[in-house]
Amino acid sequence: MSFTESEILALRQKVDESKQALQKAAQYGLQLLDDKMDLQNKLEEQRVEMTAVIEGLEQEKYSLQREVELKVRMLDSLHSEFDYFKNQQKQTIELQQAELERNHMVELTDVKNKLEKMKADLDEAQLLEKQMRHKLELQSQTLTSKTEELRKLMECSTEDKSSEISELEIQKMDLEASLAALEQELQESHYKEQQLQLNNTIIQRQLEALEGAKEEKECEVVSLYNALEKSREANKDLQVQLDQALEQTRDPNSKGNSLFSEVEDRRVEMERQLISVKVQYQSLQKQHAFMKQQMLRMKVQISNLMQLQGARADPAQLERLQFMLSEKNSEIETLMRKVQELDKAGGKSSEEQSSTVVGRPNEFVDETYYTDLLKMQLSNSKKAAESLKDELSMARMKALSESQRVLELERKLFGVENALKQGQSDNIKLQVKLEELRMKYEPDEVNKARAQKRKREKFPVNSPEEKPEQSSVETPADKSEPNRNPDLSEEKTQHVRLKNHQRDKPSRRPAAPSCWRRINVFGSVRTPPSPYLTPHTLQTGAAQLRSR
Repeated sequence: MSFTESEILALRQKVDESKQALQKAAQYGLQLLDDKMDLQNKLEEQRVEMTAVIEGLEQEKYSLQREVELKVRMLDSLHSEFDYFKNQQKQTIELQQAELERNHMVELTDVKNKLEKMKADLDEAQLLEKQMRHKLELQSQTLTSKTEELRKLMECSTEDKSSEISELEIQKMDLEASLAALEQELQESHYKEQQLQLNNTIIQRQLEALEGAKEEKECEVVSLYNALEKSREANKDLQVQLDQALEQTRDPNSKGNSLFSEVEDRRVEMERQLISVKVQYQSLQKQHAFMKQQMLRMKVQISNLMQLQGARADPAQLERLQFMLSEKNSEIETLMRKVQELDKAGGKSSEEQSSTVVGRPNEFVDETYYTDLLKMQLSNSKKAAESLKDELSMARMKALSESQRVLELERKLFGVENALKQGQSDNIKLQVKLEELRMKYEPDEVNKARAQKRKREKFPVNSPEEKPEQSSVETPADKSEPNRNPDLSEEKTQHVRLKNHQRDKPSRRPAAPSCWRRINVFGSVRTPPSPYLTPHTLQTGAAQLRSR
């Protein structure tokens, strides 16, 4: 007995120490929550300040960008004007140069034509001079020959010659005259041939001059075509400048129209508002990402706490086991007291019987009938007591077997609850990992899925004195649940109402304020585990185990 009491005291000390540790942990947790709230407030203030600073910088950047755009436009307009004047001067210079080249080419062709004509006249004059000289030489030769012949004739006339010789001489003279005429004709034909050759060369020179003029005209046509193309390009540039001038005339700022200027002011104001909204959106997006990371960390911590809670023993079950142990100890003490009282009563009855037998031996001899009757009654009462003891032992054995069954069911239920908690923590960890991977690789699909699916889960916060006892499941479709397929992958949300009760005594359990929790189950409805094991809960747990 002393050993069990010492164990009970040690266990109670451990329970007190664990309660103190839980209180300290609760205090530290509250302090950490306060620090977290302070840090969140500071972070919010810093975020507001940073958004204001960033918004001011963005507005300043926008104004500077507008100034830069205006300066760039001015520079572009100046560059365009400079290019326009430069191109105009270049075109005028090119036109003047082309005109000068054309005039020079025309004058050059005129001079060349005159020179060719003078060359042709000179060649013709030289040819005529040469021909005349040749004729003169021939005439002089014929004259000398004729004079020689006349002299010979004169000499021969003085002499007496025969008539035949004179006839032959006359024939010879006729033949020589005809030969001279033929030679003169040949010479004239040579002269004509030379004149024709000269005319041919003149015509060839004229042809070459015409070909050169043709080439010059072709070059002039090409230059005129290029000038036409340049004039077309200049016309296009002038058209573009005309369009720009028309746009400038339609510009509200240049025209000074109040309606368009008001629209422009509204546009600038809306752009500034858009910049501020973009900055706030970016800051809120960063805050959302930070809060999401914090939520992921909190989920990981919750899963770790659920693992620790699953590994730790349930305090309600420990208290119930302590209560059962104290009840058994009290029963053992009462039974020991009864045994001692029965031993004392049996000793007293044996002493009284011996005293009665020793004091009155004669009466014992006379009253044998009564003694036999009493013995018979005593034997009957002993038989009845033995039968009652047998029934009591059988009832105790049944109670022990029932208690053993209850303990076995409690162990199984506790193991199932631990497995459920472990599965929930593993599920939370897997969800956290899956969400991290989706955020890393598919952020757009995560946002779409978030817009489509939302799961809300509220964890009840119980005080150290409050303990949940009973849970009631409110499902509008409980009757149709057994007919559904438990292997469906569709997730069903059930509203489970948890009633928290405070336990003062085993017989009375006052109810605490209730809270709601939204849990997700697959297939069928599962009630959350109750820390108290009543006969009703044991029967329902045994029925669920049999159905599984």
